[in-house]
Formats: sequence, C-alpha cells, structure tokens
Amino acid sequence: MRFLLAWIYMVALLGAGLAGAAVAAQPAVVPATLPAVLMPSAPDKALSQFRLDGWQIEQGLPQNAVSALAHTSDGYLWVGTLGGLARFDGARFTTFDASEFADLASQPVLGLMQDAQKNLWIGHNKGAAIYRDGKFKPMFSAGQLGDQRVWAFAQAPDGAVWAATSNGLVRWAKGVTRYYREADGLPTDRLRALAFDRDGVLWIASSGGGLVSFSGGRFTVLNPASGFPHLQVRSVLADPAGGVWAATAGGGLARVKDGKIKVYTVADGLPTDQLTGITRDQHGTLWIGTWGSGVVRMVGEHFSAIASGGGLAGDHIWSIHTDHEGSVWVGTWVSGLVRLRDRAFGVLGVPEGLSHDNVRSVLHGRNGVTWLATAGGGLNRVDAAGITVLGKKDGLPSEEISSLMEDRDGALWIGSYTGGAARLLQGKVTVYGTAQGMPSSEVRVLYQDRQGVVWAGTQSGIARLDGKVFAPLRTPGAPSGGVSSILQDKDGNLWFGTTGEGLARYRDGVFKTLTAADGLLSNWIMSLYEDKAGTLWIGSNGDGLNRMRGQQLSSIRPADGLWDGTCLSILEDGQGYFWISGNRGFHRVARSELDAFAEGRLARVSSAGFGPGDSLRSTTFAGGLQPTSAMDGAGNLLLPSAKGLVLVDPRHLPESGQPPAVRLERVTVNGAVQPLAAQLALPPGPVTLAIQYRAETLLNAERARFRYQMEGLAPRWIDAGENREVSFPALAHGSYRLRVAASIDGKSWSEGGPVLAITVQPFFYETFWFAGLMLSALAAGVYLLFRLRVRHLRIRHAEMQRLVAEKTEALKQANEHLSRLSFVDALTGLANRRRFDEVLNDEWNRAGRNNAPLALVIADIDSFKSYNDALGHQEGDRCLAAVAAVFASQARRAGDLAARYGGEEFVLLMPGMAQAAALAVAEELRAACEALAISHPASPVSPVVTLSLGVTVCVPAEGKSINGFILEADTALYRAKNEGRNRVCA
Repeated sequence: MRFLLAWIYMVALLGAGLAGAAVAAQPAVVPATLPAVLMPSAPDKALSQFRLDGWQIEQGLPQNAVSALAHTSDGYLWVGTLGGLARFDGARFTTFDASEFADLASQPVLGLMQDAQKNLWIGHNKGAAIYRDGKFKPMFSAGQLGDQRVWAFAQAPDGAVWAATSNGLVRWAKGVTRYYREADGLPTDRLRALAFDRDGVLWIASSGGGLVSFSGGRFTVLNPASGFPHLQVRSVLADPAGGVWAATAGGGLARVKDGKIKVYTVADGLPTDQLTGITRDQHGTLWIGTWGSGVVRMVGEHFSAIASGGGLAGDHIWSIHTDHEGSVWVGTWVSGLVRLRDRAFGVLGVPEGLSHDNVRSVLHGRNGVTWLATAGGGLNRVDAAGITVLGKKDGLPSEEISSLMEDRDGALWIGSYTGGAARLLQGKVTVYGTAQGMPSSEVRVLYQDRQGVVWAGTQSGIARLDGKVFAPLRTPGAPSGGVSSILQDKDGNLWFGTTGEGLARYRDGVFKTLTAADGLLSNWIMSLYEDKAGTLWIGSNGDGLNRMRGQQLSSIRPADGLWDGTCLSILEDGQGYFWISGNRGFHRVARSELDAFAEGRLARVSSAGFGPGDSLRSTTFAGGLQPTSAMDGAGNLLLPSAKGLVLVDPRHLPESGQPPAVRLERVTVNGAVQPLAAQLALPPGPVTLAIQYRAETLLNAERARFRYQMEGLAPRWIDAGENREVSFPALAHGSYRLRVAASIDGKSWSEGGPVLAITVQPFFYETFWFAGLMLSALAAGVYLLFRLRVRHLRIRHAEMQRLVAEKTEALKQANEHLSRLSFVDALTGLANRRRFDEVLNDEWNRAGRNNAPLALVIADIDSFKSYNDALGHQEGDRCLAAVAAVFASQARRAGDLAARYGGEEFVLLMPGMAQAAALAVAEELRAACEALAISHPASPVSPVVTLSLGVTVCVPAEGKSINGFILEADTALYRAKNEGRNRVCA
C-alpha cells in the first residue's frame, strides 16, 4: 500500500498564504485525529516511526561489514562480519579468538543458521562449522571444496542440512556428506542462498545461473529465458502461502508460485532493482535489503524505504534478519549493525513533515485542526489534508512560537518568545506587542475566561485585553515575573502559576498568593488542572504534585510513588488517569489513587513511567507554557517534546509482558573461567568468585535490571540494578545457592531462573571430624586435671579447700564480667573503641612481622544527626543496632574485628586482605545497609539509611604509623561524603 502519507504531500501548501490556514469564525466541533499511520498500532505506519539503533567497532563489533545474522532460541543475536564472528546479548558483544576456533578468528563469516537441534551452523571463508554448548566443531574445510566460501544453510523437513557454497551444493544427513555441482544439473557452482518452501522443495539462489529448484532428485532452472528477471539472485525466502520470494541484483523482486513468476521493480515502487536480502517479520511484512537505497518494506504490494537520509547508518545492505521479538536487524557494508524496532508511541516531527522538531505547545481545535507551536519553525497546522506552516512571511510576529489559545469566537491566539502575541481569524492577523500593552515580548500563556476576557501571561507579569490593547495588571499581589499557567476554576477564581512567586488567586479584583510557606511543594508552578470534582491540581518544577480541595492543601512527591517530580503538564484521560509530562519522559497515575493518598487512605501511589527505554526520540517535554498537552477527538494524547509531538493512545499502551528469563553466562574463580554447571565447588580459603548473567531479550536489554539472592549468606534479595555481574570476594566455608532474577518494569521478576549451588570446602581444622577430635582431647585433658586436683585436695584440709575454691570462682566470674564490660559496646554488642585499639595494635605488629596487608574500613551513617532529630534517639539507637548487625555479619574470618568507633561511626579490621577484596567487602556493607530499607526522612541522599565508607590497606613498615593508617581511612571516608555519600572511596 502506498501509505506515504497523503497529508505529507500537502506540505507543498507551505507558503500558500493564510487563506487555507484560517480558523473559521464559528467552527463546528469535529472529532478529528492525527493521521492513523503515526500511531504505533498501525500496520503500515511510517518508517520514520521506527527507532533506529546502531552498533559499530566502537561498541564491540569485530568489523563494520556485517555479512550474516541469526537470532537463536537462547536469545542471542549471532553476527557474522568480515572480521569474524560475534555474539550479542543486547548489551554487549562477545567475540571468539583463535584459541577457541582458529578458522573463525578474524575470518569473514558469510552464513548463519540454527537448526532444529539447536546447533548453530556457521559458514565462513574456509568452510563450515557448528557451535553447540560453547564449543566449535568443523564440518568441512577448503580442501574438500576447492573454493572454500560457504554462504548459506537450510534444513530440510527430514533433518538434512544443505549448504550453498562458492563451489556447489552440499548436503549432510546422518553423517553422510554429498556434493552437487554443474555436472549434476546445477547451472553454476556459485551459489548464494537456500530455502525450503512449504512443500519441501529446495530453492537455490545462484550467482549467474538464476533461481534453481531441487525436487525429486532433479534441478529446475528459472532464468530470463523462462521469465525470471535476472541471473544474479542474492536471497530467497519461502512464503507460508506457498512458493518463494527472490531478491535479485538488478532485476528487482520476484514472487514464484505454482509455476508463475511475478516481478516487482522500480516501476512498481521499489527504490532500486539492486536487492541483496529479504526477510519476513511476525506480521508477514517483507523487509528487503538493497544495494545503495537502504531498507525497503513491502506491505501488501506497496513499498516504502528508509535510507541514510532517514537516519539509517548506511545505504548498502549486505544482510537482513527479523528476530523473535519483532525487530528487524540490518547488516551494512561499511556502517555496522542496525536495528529497526517499533516505537511505543507515535511521533510527528521533521521526518513526518513538521517545520521544526522542538514543539513547545499544542492545541486541538474545535474544528478538528491540530496546531503546533515550534521554537524556530513557526506555527504548524495539521489536519487530514497535510501540514501547513505559518510564520513571519504570513504576518506572525516571530518564528519562535510559545503558546496557543482558541477563543470562543473561533480565533486562534498565538504567543511568541520574541514578538508578543497575535490573533488569527479568517486569514487576518492582528499583532499585540509591547507597543500594544504587553508587559513583555515573551508571551507564555494566553487564556480566555468565562466572561470572555483574554489574559496574557508573560515573562514580566500578566495583562488582559482591554479593547484593542492589553493592559498590564499592577494590582498589589499580582505576579510581576514569569507566568507559566492560567486557569479559572468552577467558582470563578482565576489562578496564575508563576516561575518563582508561587500560585496567585484573583477574585473580585484582589490577588492572594500561596507559597511554599503555605504548603506548596515549590514556588515554581509548571501546570494547573481542575478535575470534575472541582479539585485543583498544581504541578511543580521537580518536587511533585499538590492537591487543593477546598482550603486543604495536600502533597504527593516522588517518594510517595510519583514516577517523576517534574509536572510540566497534567492531562486526564477518559479512564480516570492523569498523564503528567516531565524532563525524563511522562507517566500515568490514577486520580483515584492520588485522592486516596491525599486523604490518608493509601500509603503510596502507583505510577507507570515512559522514558528512554520506550524509544522516545526525546524524553524532554515542553513546559513553562500553556497548553503543553492536548487530547484529540479520538482520545489520543498529544504531548509536545524537543523532538516532535508524541502521540499516545491511552487504550493501547506498551506492555513489558513476562519478565525475561535469566541465563548464567560465565563463572570465574580467581579470574579463571569455570565450566558452567548446576554445582560449583570452591577450594578452602578466600577466593574471588564472579558470576556473569544476562536477560534473554534483545528488545529490552537496555531496560533490564537484576537482583540476586545468595542463600546461606543473606536472606534478602539484593538489587543489582543494570549490573550483569555479581562477585563474592571471600565466602566462608559452607553451602550456598545463588539465584538471579530479571525484570523490565521493576515489578514483575523472573524468579524461577537458574540456581547455582556453591560449596566452599573447609580447611582441615574447620571440619567436623577435627572439631570432634579437639573436643575429645579437651575432655581427656579436663578429666586428667580433675584427677590430679582430687589427689591434691586429699592432702589439704577439706574446709580450707572449699573456701579457696569459692573465692577463686567468684573472682574469676567477676574478672570475666569486667573484661566483657571493658571490651564490648553495650548498645550494639560490637567491640568497643578500647578493644579495637588493642586489636589494631596487635594486628599492626603482626602484619609488620609477616609483611602482610592490613585492611581497615571506616563507615559513617549518612546524616545521622538529622535522623535523630527527625525520629528521636530511641529510633536512632535501633538504627545503630541494625547497622551494627550488618558489620557483625561481615566479620566472617577469625581475625576480622567489627567495632563501634564512636557515635554513628563503625570500623571493620581485616588482616591479610588486599585492597580489591576490602573494597568489595565495603561495597557489600554499603549495599547490605541500604537493603535494610530503614526509612530516613531527612536524608539528602536517599529515602533510606545509607553509609559512606572509607577504605585503606597498608603493609606496616618503618615510617608508617597506626595513626597515619587510621587517618588514611578517615580521609577516604570524608572523600566519600564529599562526593555525594552512600558510596565507597579508597
């Protein structure tokens, strides 16, 4: 279908004058919408609506010439290049060197296919190989073929695998290899591609021999003499409806079915007849690679193309492939790998015909016309007929348009950044600048109240239309600075949101201003909205949302569940959801939840955000103006952004679906790679264990976040964020089970993923038999001492012995009690400062004698004084005890000592530990403390209690001192605080 938007062709109307762009004097309400092909659900949506992602050598590709692609069942994209093979998980590339398979190292990889048995077949410049379970196996080499290049594979219904090579056709079946060449009926030995149709017929693309079919042991050739368009065939694709499609290098696209050939060329809409590849997506749409004209899409029998002019990395396409998630992967000749993927939301920008991408405000008029104000491209009029641009040439005062308003007479009011405002009615433009009473030439808001008065909010206060000029309001209390929004509520009050002066109410000629001192979250107001119940909603510039019902003012912040605190616009859909735009995307939240939270019936609201991972061209939306959102006649939301107008159908939102499965990729012990298995045994002593994992998704790889649970070490799940590796520097002996879960939206987690059982072997003196032996020896010694004591008691007077024993026992208990009191902190149960000083002195001397490292971690609870001030000292004591428990759990080795250093400071002394391991332990302390999720309402860093930690490692030597050692750790601690807290510094 020739879906290239008919309305785009109307861009030719630009400059045709105002007659075609005039607003009718008495417009009818028309439920018009923007063109359907802009919406994400449209099957023939414009190619500009697809997101383009690219990867080149700088991102990990072995080479920028991408010759083969395959998406395998385990979620990997395999990429063949002229510089070797790579495996892509959506976030990182893995390459293979000569030690893994010499024939593939830096060699061109020309063909890829995964068979039904999940073997990956690899055609390369020296033959063919298969990859399975992490190992490569050669299938044949150049010596058997002469010319070694293998271009493509296909698997027959009987399981046999066929290969197209530069020296004939190869078939493998049950260990038997057979070769077919010209002597067997092929028109040429130079073959390029293979496909089996639904009837089991093998179709062969050849270089110089046309299209060949093989069935019943016979070859049949289609060439120009038989009606086929060209001898050079680059790709062949089976059609589920029967027959095949063939891409030729010079003859266009051919459809072969039931002996009939239909050809599509430039005359039918192709941009070129030089085609290189063809694939089909999950909707049945054909995607075609070309040589010199980019990528072509075929919907029905209509073609559309995207090339470098539309953002594609290169116009010369070598390979093209569709994956299981609906993305189209394109391998270019010299420009790397490109992915075309659906955008979650439609966009109307310069690629679709707008005069400028930076859309500042939007108005959907009563006559069905959508008006877009752009910063630098004038005013755009959009309807079913196309786009018309109005600017200075048409009488507007500026190309820098800021705000829009349609009055009740049907006139369009246009505010600008540099030329005041203009009124457009029936082709006539009337300009209102500073000479006509505007307080400033920058007009941010235009509004008509129910009495018909037109108001203007400018950078220098407000004004209202008085006859043919505007009159600035200098009434006491009136805003004197920037005005960002105006609204008249159901009671007739006029509200003015300002950029720094708070919220002003105007009634009966009197202004009253509300500020942060009255309960507003901020004095910088970005948006106003009144719902059906008469509740006023006030959006701030970063701090959240205020609700005003009657005289009661409530606040909803990001800490209360809002996805973003910046509320540039507030729009309510027909389902009772608020849509709020910001500077990192936009989000949706139910008004009923906001009401329930404000009234104390709900502890936290739930909001869904849409940002960078949703393929938006820009996550920065328009704000500080009015109107910065609109709804068309079909209920679609129109949101202006820095990269065009975003179109949202609130009834059809993108879903993350089931969370992706997690796959363990790599396990290393002390840097050495270990075989992947369900169980892992580690040797005794401190070893560094590192585990890499990934989410089985290419489409949402950049949005995937992870968490892990190490049973036997910590009972809770630990948030790993976007990190794809977890490491444990020194696991104590015992048994552990590692679980890793992935999520796209942070709500649904794939917790049924792989489990890695880990066993750390003990030293002999840590075994049960050794402990039993020691207990037996101790019992024998005690018994011998007892016998000797009895003998001695018989010599002495019984009563004197009894008194001596009683006094001795009492003294012993008293000494032990005093010792415990002198070495233990009563609140936390950790060692106290005195004990720490003694142990540090001993360990310092011991480390100096042994020339061994000594590690020290000093930690401080962030903003603990504010915590005490906010919650009281009893809560502070409980917080200290909880943090102390975290430190106690990390003192795993015999020589480790956790102590309370003073106040909210804690220390962890670790003899014999190197800096990397000490930093890892410190990071575990920080993460474990954060994972406690102790609420900290006064923290400037986080809503929960966090730690700042300083780490130092030293080998005591002459010239070094304990005080200097402590000072180094303390300096690192203050560095962590100065760099933002909740972090580890060394």
